[in-house]
Amino acid sequence: MRVLVSLLLLGASTARADDGYCDFVQGTAAASSDIQLAPQVFADLGYIEQSVATVNPDAGSSGRFIAGVRWSLSSALTGLTVRDRASADCARHKALELVRGEPNAVALAARATVLDGALVDAEKLLAESAADLDARRTTAQEATATRLRVEELRGLAVETHRQLSLYAAPSGGLGGALAAFQRADAEVEHQDGKLRLLSAFDLNVRVGIDEFFSGDQPGSPYFAVLEVGVNLGALFVGGNNERAAKARRTLRDPLLADASAERLDAVAAAEAKRVQETAALQADLQKQLDALARVGGEDSRRYRQTVWFEFVKAKAEHAYLAAHVDALHQVVGR
Repeated sequence: MRVLVSLLLLGASTARADDGYCDFVQGTAAASSDIQLAPQVFADLGYIEQSVATVNPDAGSSGRFIAGVRWSLSSALTGLTVRDRASADCARHKALELVRGEPNAVALAARATVLDGALVDAEKLLAESAADLDARRTTAQEATATRLRVEELRGLAVETHRQLSLYAAPSGGLGGALAAFQRADAEVEHQDGKLRLLSAFDLNVRVGIDEFFSGDQPGSPYFAVLEVGVNLGALFVGGNNERAAKARRTLRDPLLADASAERLDAVAAAEAKRVQETAALQADLQKQLDALARVGGEDSRRYRQTVWFEFVKAKAEHAYLAAHVDALHQVVGR
């Protein structure tokens, strides 16, 4: 039973450790930026009209061939920023998974440890119950009750491992995870601001050949041109970017709400009370077990088994809550 659960946990957590999000966003960004970073080859062929301001406007009456390479420096910078933004998004996703998922994984692992250990003793109790039934030292109803309690523990263990398999294996790097997420989120907004600013600029270089099919060629057929364009809206982008970044830190977004100090503190405070309650319950049940062990007798032994199953469940819940509260405090940086 424990081997099966361990294999299930190992396979699922290994798959979950890399959920594909970073490959998706970085692959998408790389595909988009490949176009932005590469130069463009262009060609015109035919009777191309010239402006009257040209040195030889009549030359446009003959055939003309224009070809060359155009490279947009502003587009290339945008492509690099798109990749930087994807890297920041990946870092934010990993930090969010750490803040939101790892405390749950740590808590579930603590519960699983208690349940897995208890299942060993539960199997022994089940074997003893079957032997007592065969020797007619117990009734079929009591043996069935024991089997049901053992099956309940098995179900709790399997469900705990199933939930645990949804998370990556705990990394142990919870300290300051919330601050790391906030820095990563701020970096995403910073890269978004850069993209908005870069859209106001148009800087490109063109080199190539401009050849007429007939008539006098006005000068060399080769050309090299640097073009610069600036949208005057760039004067206002900086201030509005700062406004957006400031508002993002207080934005009531579901993504950010899951990784806010206020929410994590509230959850930790609520569960800290339950830690005290489950600790008291666990202590009371332990006293009952000790008292029943001293009494002796067959009836006392059977009742002690019933109390033991309740003790295991209380102990598992206490381990879960205590580990979860401790992990949340680490995340927030307490």
